[in-house]
Amino acid sequence: MTMQQPRISRFWPFPRVYYGWAIMTASMLNAAASVPMQGPIVGVFVRPMQDELGWSATSISIGFALGSGLGGISSVWVGRILDRRGARGVTVAAGMIIVGCMVGLAAMTQVWHFWGFFGLARGTAAAGAQLGTMVALASWFVRKRGRVVGLLGVGQRTGQFIMPLPIVAIMTWFGWREAWLALAGFAVLALVLPSAAYMRRRPEDYGLLPDGRRPTHDVQVGEVSEDAGEELWSLAEAKRTVTLWALIVGQAAVVLAVNATNLHINVSLQDKGLSQFSAAMAVTIYLTVAALSVFGWGLLMERVHTRYLALTSVLFYLTAMVLAIAVDSFPTAVAFSVAFGSALGVWTVVSRMMFANYFGRRSFGTIRGFAAPIMAGVSMVGPILAGIVKDITGSYDLSFTIFAGVFGVAFVAFALARPVTKQA
Repeated sequence: MTMQQPRISRFWPFPRVYYGWAIMTASMLNAAASVPMQGPIVGVFVRPMQDELGWSATSISIGFALGSGLGGISSVWVGRILDRRGARGVTVAAGMIIVGCMVGLAAMTQVWHFWGFFGLARGTAAAGAQLGTMVALASWFVRKRGRVVGLLGVGQRTGQFIMPLPIVAIMTWFGWREAWLALAGFAVLALVLPSAAYMRRRPEDYGLLPDGRRPTHDVQVGEVSEDAGEELWSLAEAKRTVTLWALIVGQAAVVLAVNATNLHINVSLQDKGLSQFSAAMAVTIYLTVAALSVFGWGLLMERVHTRYLALTSVLFYLTAMVLAIAVDSFPTAVAFSVAFGSALGVWTVVSRMMFANYFGRRSFGTIRGFAAPIMAGVSMVGPILAGIVKDITGSYDLSFTIFAGVFGVAFVAFALARPVTKQA
């Protein structure tokens, strides 16, 4: 939509285009640059680091889990800062920390170096970069929230499916340390600089309305949200509902199993006979499926309640766990990738805006920040459990069986998370 609006950033070259799309641009680049802190990309590094440094699967899993815990704890106060001051400062600072940690990862020699550098980077990506973009987009878009979250997911999943093969190539030609340095340079260009140039707090701060609608008078956040059919809940009000707690249980269960699967699936596929390249290709396939489907799921979220999409995602995940156990060749690995990628596509949309769609945008950061430590504390169990099972049994099959049961818990929780309405 074109309209006359204040020049919010001199770096945005489209002054007649709603500035929310500048926020969207920065958010997509942010999402792509943050993916090295997520399981599918870290999984590519696991075997080369183990071969050189002799670390066990459990040792690497601890660093992953520490990052999840740090991100959850930090989200409590970061969420409040985001609601008050916006995402610009938070995302820039997060990007600089992540870049520094990647440089540290390139130079590490001890496992506690990995725990410190990767744990800090992963926690910062979750509490700073990821939460920052979610709060920013929830503020600048209400009616169009589904499609913008879909586009954000495209940025994240595109980064994930593009990165594994170039990373393997850099590792082959130079080494895994040089791969971390290359990712640090990418983070400067795609995370730090766009966040500094484009991120802003709310459209109302500049006399604009969410979704690019034309203002006819001075408006308040609550007035806009009510007009869009969105109720605004405080954290205290949300905590008194069964729905909030069901959402927390459901999301914690999903993140527990998904984080562990993302981290360990690459090695699991190699253990089942696939080459390093074929395992990386399988990971690339499931990330490609997620990237290609996420925008469509985002559009559907504007018409179908988030709860039904969450249930759909969990069913895909259950199917994927069965296939992960059954993998015995590249074709069966592809079958797993299609199911898991489909689940990721739906979950990418659902997980980012579930609390906003249930409880509104005014306290989104605070509510998400309240839930994050609980979800992170539970999710820390998954990667470590899978690592221990692998070290004891030599296989991840028992872990995938357990995760299937965890997804069953998530299905029940989301089924109980009925939409809430304030009493008149």
